[in-house]
Amino acid sequence: MSSLLQANKVNALKIKNFARWIKPIALVVATSFGVIATSNLRNAQFLMPSEYKEVKSIVNKLAEHNDLGDRKVSFTVIPGSYVGWYAEELNLCEEDSCGFYENLNPYKTFKGNKAYEINEAIRQAYLFDSFQGLSYSNGVISITRSSFKTFNSRKEYLSCLIGHELSHFLAGHIFEDDLYVSKNKKGLSESEIAELEGKVSRVTEIEAQNNAALMMRNAGFPIETCLDELKFIMRIEGNGAITEPNDTHPGYDEWVSEMEIFIANEKNKDIEKTSKTDLSWKYDRGLNVLIMTPIKR
Repeated sequence: MSSLLQANKVNALKIKNFARWIKPIALVVATSFGVIATSNLRNAQFLMPSEYKEVKSIVNKLAEHNDLGDRKVSFTVIPGSYVGWYAEELNLCEEDSCGFYENLNPYKTFKGNKAYEINEAIRQAYLFDSFQGLSYSNGVISITRSSFKTFNSRKEYLSCLIGHELSHFLAGHIFEDDLYVSKNKKGLSESEIAELEGKVSRVTEIEAQNNAALMMRNAGFPIETCLDELKFIMRIEGNGAITEPNDTHPGYDEWVSEMEIFIANEKNKDIEKTSKTDLSWKYDRGLNVLIMTPIKR
């Protein structure tokens, strides 16, 4: 009996020692799983803001009948240039150096120094701004949050805006425009270079809008959809101006006329067979970005 009792005591001590060192390991493992689960939940696509859900739905529809290339595209929703203007008025930045504020995360409530001014600027930009999309050569496409609000139920118009920015990216317009100006500015004055830059930019803006119209037609929409969207945007913004030499975008009459001519010509052509782009998606709440990755077949 004494031997059995002694053995039981030894086993109990072993169990106690085992529990002593296994508890920290279990705690670390549990914490790690908790962190992973929390991170996955934060970045879950079903919990991302409604604007990103709209982007994903629209791009998926365009991809069904269009070649969207083989490069990743990162979509980000921003407050936009209105915040830059407000930040300048509030002396948060100097003129032409307010891009930081324009690209802030509009879903975040900021704290600390000047937090009230920053949060209020973002709120007012959402309320008073209308439409803005920007395409960068590195594959980032930014869309102001106010664009989604102003288009409201007109999802086909939002599709044109996204198609327009995708067209800029796919055609490499930023690089091509810069290359053309660089090769043709020799001997020109500063004002002449500015006019050349404006002219080149207007050409690529028209091209991007026309390409968006083709993407929309391929996806099953009337080819006039992006012409209607263009008229809608310029009327909402109260922009009926004529084209000026330094303008980066055409004036109302010129742009509408160019699109009407393009659409009339396209209607006389046979519709070419289109290709499909398979996509995968990843949302990152911390970076405020939705990443589209084409999948090679």
